Amino acid sequence: MAGPAAYRPGIRLAARETAMPFEPDRWTHIAVDDAAVYLFPQGPDWFVPNPAGQAAIERAAAGCAGSVDDALFLARLPEAVATPYAGRHEALTLSRLGELWLHVTDRCNLACRHCLFCSGPAAGAELPTAVALARVAEAAALGCRVFALTGGEPFCHPGLSDIVAAALAVPGSHVAILTNGTGFSDQSALVASWPRDRVHFQVSCDGLAPRHDALRGTGAFARLADDLARARAMGFGVTLSACPTRDNVADLPDLADLAANVGAAGLHFMWHFAAGRGRDDHRPDDDALFAAVTEAARRAEAAGVAVDNLTALAGQVFSPAGTRHDGATSGWESVAIGPDGRLYPSPALIGEAAVATPVGPGGLAAAWRHSPVLAGLRRVTCADSDDPWRFVLGGPDPDHAWRHDGRFDGEDPYLPLRRRLAGWMIAREAAGVPDGRPDRPGLRLKMGETHESCHAHGEVALAHANCLLSMAGTTSLGHIKDFYTEAAAVEKGDIVNPVRYPLELVDHIPEFFRVRGYGCGSPVADAALAPGETVMDLGCGAGVECLIAARQVGPTGRAIGVDMLPAMLGRAAKAGAATAEVLGYANAVFLQGYLEALPVADGSVDCIVSNCVLNLSTKKRRLYAEILRVLAPGGRLVFSDVATETPAPAVIRNDPTLRGECISGTLTQTDLVAILEEAGFAAVRILRRFPYRVVGGHDFYSVTVEAKKPLAAPARRRVLYRGPFRAVALASGELLPAGEVREVELHEDDPAGAFLLVLDDRGNIANPDFDAGGSSCCCGLAPNETVAALLQKTANQPALAPFNIGPPVRNNS
Repeated sequence: MAGPAAYRPGIRLAARETAMPFEPDRWTHIAVDDAAVYLFPQGPDWFVPNPAGQAAIERAAAGCAGSVDDALFLARLPEAVATPYAGRHEALTLSRLGELWLHVTDRCNLACRHCLFCSGPAAGAELPTAVALARVAEAAALGCRVFALTGGEPFCHPGLSDIVAAALAVPGSHVAILTNGTGFSDQSALVASWPRDRVHFQVSCDGLAPRHDALRGTGAFARLADDLARARAMGFGVTLSACPTRDNVADLPDLADLAANVGAAGLHFMWHFAAGRGRDDHRPDDDALFAAVTEAARRAEAAGVAVDNLTALAGQVFSPAGTRHDGATSGWESVAIGPDGRLYPSPALIGEAAVATPVGPGGLAAAWRHSPVLAGLRRVTCADSDDPWRFVLGGPDPDHAWRHDGRFDGEDPYLPLRRRLAGWMIAREAAGVPDGRPDRPGLRLKMGETHESCHAHGEVALAHANCLLSMAGTTSLGHIKDFYTEAAAVEKGDIVNPVRYPLELVDHIPEFFRVRGYGCGSPVADAALAPGETVMDLGCGAGVECLIAARQVGPTGRAIGVDMLPAMLGRAAKAGAATAEVLGYANAVFLQGYLEALPVADGSVDCIVSNCVLNLSTKKRRLYAEILRVLAPGGRLVFSDVATETPAPAVIRNDPTLRGECISGTLTQTDLVAILEEAGFAAVRILRRFPYRVVGGHDFYSVTVEAKKPLAAPARRRVLYRGPFRAVALASGELLPAGEVREVELHEDDPAGAFLLVLDDRGNIANPDFDAGGSSCCCGLAPNETVAALLQKTANQPALAPFNIGPPVRNNS
């Protein structure tokens, strides 16, 4: 993306002229490289059509009649429905303080030329240990479990040991220390006493050695590298942090390599602002910063390192449709205590007298709840903004808006960068999924199909303050892992499969292992498995359905179970060994893997089954593309999952518990069928459906779906559609009107085939199970017999007289 996203006015298509719910004039069209992103600001919602889909939208906007494919595509595009929203202050409450920052000291062992707080060895401001301990206790009483210590250099505070101990004494707490990375050597004994899984270091770095040493002194980079290695050797999690400036912006991609080399879990970019010794002209050029960040992201991804700015942004961009991000956590879920003991909205604003709140007799709770400054901040909303990205990005960052413009809702100089990064992320994710049907109008990606958000924030969400992002929340995958690892040991009644398999299906499995698994249907019973086939069960769990399949495919077949959890695989392997003794052969194997990266070769599986697991995928289009990859031509996917008739609201789709229960990840039936077809599947059909659960007044259904991978080269045959419908759409997407002969791409298992008459070269009906008549049937013609003769013969049938269907009596007078 060479420049800012190009905004174009929405294109007009009057709703009264079409039955389609899609109204392009309500959407903002954003060009990102070769992709077209359609953004509905009020939703929020967005989608990316493929080129054929974009052409269909343009045809409709121009008033041109489209094909049936156009109509089907346009009908499935999301509705632009805006619900009333007055702002976050009306939707949220101060129910819990999640994060407390303690700026413990301005003292530092370094005196860097760009320090935003003018820290150094001679700086005197320091938070008394007793005050810090009191605030930790008060924050814990408010529900706080994340404590971040910053400065200056926290290791310079004489009470650091006591402060960390108090924070760690809070059950389930986590401590983050923002440091210049030079304290591990001098205080290695103290650091070694802290729990590795609950203490995290964010270590600042100003670029590679020439830039870092120019700001921090000769040899500083070498000392930083040594202490980073020491921290990692001790087993602590480390994030490398850099403040991009004009001087070091070219180093950002190399810092991704550095983070990987020192074993850092992530790379964090602290956006520069003018304060302390930092100047506004240090801020890098927007184009240079965008190019550096995206290149750093590519390198970090290749090295397995997260750029946590982009991880946090992905949680907003790839959240469920309808999730309104409105402002930041500052003042709501996160507050900071300065070295002066006063309360600030965020650590970036410490020292700004205009936003400071004294902590009086009521302590932290009273200051947090009743501060006029924080109350004013909490009333700031992006609801009235005209930015089309407003509810995706949450509006201006309050720290940068205040530093730049003196107002929490002022201009954020980094908002254009975040817009560009959001568009880049959407286009990149869409391009990363193969377009299974480029010849047909379709979607490459739709909001919610890739799901990176996992927080239980309902329909209104807050972005995390930029100072610390790697602890803003675990990923959706983490929540699912935790949920089902627990499920391996403790049965969860809400997700136990309501379907009970007949005894004859499971009597070969020893009774001890014949447990009812988690699920919502019986895909293995609908898969029509044949001896000798290779079948794969995705999310096999304890292995029961995989072992049912093992007997059906017999000793010459194979049954492969795939699950991401070692606890479940351990149970399945024991069940498999016991079942093999009963069967007299072992044809089942259980492998660890993820849905989007299956551990088998291309085209190696005849049938894939899955029971209420595919909804758990956070990248659904990549999932179905991966399934298509491993299926052999003509192979089939048969799965049971939960679906809805209409989209579930964001409050349900953002619930991490419901996500583990296969509820919040649901697709509508329309989207489910469309995604399968867009991935390249054919002959998609719903085999079964029954009510599953009602959550928040929304109906959820269990559906069993079959989809097939097309043969490599389907035959083209002349066919006649004989009705009873006016027309039928074939699996290839071609529309065939009743009574018309056409040459079409005919799949062997096309569901419409039962209604088609296949014709030979002379026009005779060639269906093997169809009797065309001839001398053996009154419906056909004998050799050399004319239609007129047949009509005359029909009229003379005495049995037809009572039905009054003989030819009309003609009056020849």
